[in-house]
Amino acid sequence: MAPLARTEASLLAEAYLDRYDPDVFLRFYDALSEEFHLKANPRRVIPVSPVPLFLDRSWENDFSRLVRLLWRILAAEPYRRLSARRVPEALSGPVSGRRAGAIAFEASSSVGCLDLHLEGTEPRLIEFMVLPPGMVGIYPGLLERYGEHLERLLPGCPIRAFREGEDRKSCEALMAAHILEGGGRECRRFAIVDWEPERQITYGEFLYTADTLRARFGADAVIADPREVVWTKGEALVRGMPVDRILNRLTLVDWLEHLDAVADYTRILREAPALFAHHPHLWYLGDKASLAMLSDPAVLEVMGLAEEDRKRLASFVPATVRLADFTNPGTGRVDEERLFGRLGPPAGLVLKPLSSHASKGVIYGPVDTATVEEFRRVTDGIDPAGYVAMKLVAPPEIEVPRAGGARETWRWDLRLFVLNGRFLFAGGRVYLGAFTNQTPCRAFAPLFFV
Repeated sequence: MAPLARTEASLLAEAYLDRYDPDVFLRFYDALSEEFHLKANPRRVIPVSPVPLFLDRSWENDFSRLVRLLWRILAAEPYRRLSARRVPEALSGPVSGRRAGAIAFEASSSVGCLDLHLEGTEPRLIEFMVLPPGMVGIYPGLLERYGEHLERLLPGCPIRAFREGEDRKSCEALMAAHILEGGGRECRRFAIVDWEPERQITYGEFLYTADTLRARFGADAVIADPREVVWTKGEALVRGMPVDRILNRLTLVDWLEHLDAVADYTRILREAPALFAHHPHLWYLGDKASLAMLSDPAVLEVMGLAEEDRKRLASFVPATVRLADFTNPGTGRVDEERLFGRLGPPAGLVLKPLSSHASKGVIYGPVDTATVEEFRRVTDGIDPAGYVAMKLVAPPEIEVPRAGGARETWRWDLRLFVLNGRFLFAGGRVYLGAFTNQTPCRAFAPLFFV
């Protein structure tokens, strides 16, 4: 098979679809599964998209600039102080002292991700996290292995998965450093903690992380439920054995829901937060309310941003507001005239619950509130204090091969992974349905720059 003569992203995508073979891909997926434990949870298998994502290489610099801008804002003391006000009393206290001050954050040594939609030639931020996001542990490996698959299918295709000077090995080494270093003592054994971890879609990632750090760095690992963590005499024990570090994957939503059952785990957060590889309060730098903060001119004013940065941020972040700020004080109902005047008609809105994750409870305008009457019925049944309203940015579309050579139009989004404050690689999700996580079909997709 001759190498491709032209390499534009759209032409490469078309060439891939022309040469796609489902049996070849299934064999490739089975090999991936063996390496990355994709089928570790039979009820929640980690799917990998049969279609990779391709973008022009010029996007790399655009993404890097946006990450630098956003991380600079997150590091600003006024922003961290405002974010700290949202940390619930149950997860803060006089020992940790975070509610009174600012959330500790070092932009140059951080982990996070940005979820984007592309609107024409412009990226739009629909959500972001400042914590180890799901899949980040296995994405570098998926990128490397998928690249090998593409090279076999499309010989000579000049693609790049990682930023210049980075690769799978360096990215995984950064991951390991975030887990094993810090805390003031050597890490001989660490715990990966999530609520009923074997039931999580990321369980395969947990296994891969444990295997990798054990093989490369000699650090033992245990995967545990937070109810298995015991805090006694200044030491964290899991199943009777001490652990030197905790990689917390328990969402704060689940944490608060099960607060009575995880008393010792919460004591560690209050009394010895350095045991956590990433302080859980960091989540509040990038929760859904953060998009409302980044859309608020008054907040941006106290950041001291240059005019150019303000304009760039205003373009990057879709208009987002706290729904409670648009309610009528007398009735408690949403003031539709004010809200629609700010964000546009109800079919063009998304309502996102603050106390949720993975698109749970999202109210999607085109499906759920296509008319004013439907919007009114929906908002009469929710607590506005628990939601933000965002101007909808429709996801881009992609063709997915089906049986018999047919193609089906799916949607996709983009995820930028940030390691040590820098954008180093990207992935995405390809899905069939209205939005990403609550749909019948979805798959994690690697992204390559052409």
